[in-house]
Amino acid sequence: MLGAVLAAALSAQQAAPCPVTLPNGTAVRGGFAPSRDLPDFTIRNRETSHVLVKLERAGGGGEDHVYFIAPSGEMTIRGVPLGSFTVSVAVAGRFAPDCRSLAAADVIYRFEEPFVFTREETANPDGSRDVRMEGHWIELGNAGRDNAGGVPITVDAFNG
Repeated sequence: MLGAVLAAALSAQQAAPCPVTLPNGTAVRGGFAPSRDLPDFTIRNRETSHVLVKLERAGGGGEDHVYFIAPSGEMTIRGVPLGSFTVSVAVAGRFAPDCRSLAAADVIYRFEEPFVFTREETANPDGSRDVRMEGHWIELGNAGRDNAGGVPITVDAFNG
């Protein structure tokens, strides 16, 4: 009896739709561990709907990281690992049944140029050290998407 109730509860949970909205800044897939020793990436959403922003290592390999940003929301991803990342955006993205991948969106695009995150440390003659980190800040929806250096991509390319 208990086994049948548990099976029914699990089945209902799996069949439940994904939430329509999530808290601003939620890591839908992946997510970097915050670190003050690594650069930040701040994203402001000026679209009238939510966006999903995906970061993946340029050239592939490794886990991708997808974040939910509410309409008119802003978030800072703290501790982006050093290196080059491609950034893709899904405007008004709708989730697939797995609640981790994209099923559809009003617009999906990828920035043509990778975003490069760097950290440079130099030693001073007095023994102190200077650290310079290069992060990024972008604003989505404030101009024509074609002017932002974005090219349209498919749902499969976003999920891939």
